[in-house]
Amino acid sequence: MRHWQWRKYWASTAGAALLLAQLVLWIAWGGGDVRWLALTGVTLWMVGVIFALVPIFQFKRRGGVARGESYVKTTVVVDAGLYAIVRHPQFISWPMFSVALMLMTQQWVVVALGGASILLFCLDFRGVDDEEIAKFGDAYRDYMRRVPGWDPVVGLWRWSRRRSS
Repeated sequence: MRHWQWRKYWASTAGAALLLAQLVLWIAWGGGDVRWLALTGVTLWMVGVIFALVPIFQFKRRGGVARGESYVKTTVVVDAGLYAIVRHPQFISWPMFSVALMLMTQQWVVVALGGASILLFCLDFRGVDDEEIAKFGDAYRDYMRRVPGWDPVVGLWRWSRRRSS
């Protein structure tokens, strides 16, 4: 097992644990006093749910997944739907959830836990493209040139420019 794979699994587990702690504190403490921040957090949470769930169906439909296999067992690069905007929508859903909970709770402890959680999720992200390059080769390298890994704002901009060309 390569070093980054060990770190990846450790970071995912630790990041998810901190995210769970944020969620528990939000349930215990409720929302913060600044209503527009809380509503922004709820909106971001909903976007995170979309980024977490929609890829499951997109991979099953467009990824050449064999019947009965896990959705992650793709055989082709998926570059449509959310995957036309960002390469890793499920990976960015986790930091979205952390930021959403920060905005919803508005407590320094939740903000600190969220910041640490996001840093841990970023550690995971570093190795994901390497796995995909090993699996798909030049097709994935081309995809990387067209679609950003994490930034949905840049991804939407590039996607709109591709569609208008």
